Amino acid sequence: MKRYAPIFAGLGYSTIFGFSFLATKSALENVNPFELLFLRFSFATLIFVVLVSCGAIKLSYHGKPLVQLLPVCLFQPVLYFTCETFGITECSTVAAGLMLGAVPVTVAFLAWFILDEKPTIMRMVSLLISLGGVGFIAITLQGGDNTVFGLLLLFGAMASASLYNVFSRRSSKNFTPLETTFAMMISGTLVFGFLALIKGEPAIIHRAVSVFPSIVYLGGLSSVVAFLLVNFNLSRLKASQSSVFSNISTAVSVAAGVIIRGEFFGPLQATGAVLILLGVWGANKK
Repeated sequence: MKRYAPIFAGLGYSTIFGFSFLATKSALENVNPFELLFLRFSFATLIFVVLVSCGAIKLSYHGKPLVQLLPVCLFQPVLYFTCETFGITECSTVAAGLMLGAVPVTVAFLAWFILDEKPTIMRMVSLLISLGGVGFIAITLQGGDNTVFGLLLLFGAMASASLYNVFSRRSSKNFTPLETTFAMMISGTLVFGFLALIKGEPAIIHRAVSVFPSIVYLGGLSSVVAFLLVNFNLSRLKASQSSVFSNISTAVSVAAGVIIRGEFFGPLQATGAVLILLGVWGANKK
């Protein structure tokens, strides 16, 4: 059973991330992006504080190389969420899906050079198949115009997500998934809190109440639970194996759009979803 635990973790966090866009879209109708990110990560941090206070979990950073967590927190959540949130507002979903869907392939190459995790031919082929599935879905989705600035932001998000996977894998030798996740949540709270204070508007408390269900999902499930699963996944699998699960989020997002929002789902999207799943299976096959 332990052998399959990382796979179940990957399926879990990719599913949670896949549904998160619904909560994000709903919340952004009442708060600006930086306020949403601050509320999300502050709620996640509060959960950790409560769990530590009641003795449910233990965190220990004493004597550990804290400097290893700096790039992890920088790339995820700070740079990734900043670039993704504003990049998607400037680009079509086609561009966003294609660029963010390239993360597993980018991670595989970065892990090869930084972590010396040389991928097998089978794994590289599987990564490309999964990426092809994302592209298959993305090119069939309707989107708006793309700006150069928006594409640069999405490229920044892709690069940030890739580097996060690599550095989180490296830090997992000294930090538990709980310790890494808490560092990410507190850094998100501080950075996005500062930015929300600068860009914020009056009566944020009143507006925060109106988006509370979204904050619970994004802060509790999509931040605490999902990133715990991500960091656990990265502590057990190679970075190139772990990152491919992110492509399942694309398939989940499409399914959520069809079931909840009544969006069209045809043979091309179904083909893309199958390719994604085949790629995940191949990349994690022993």
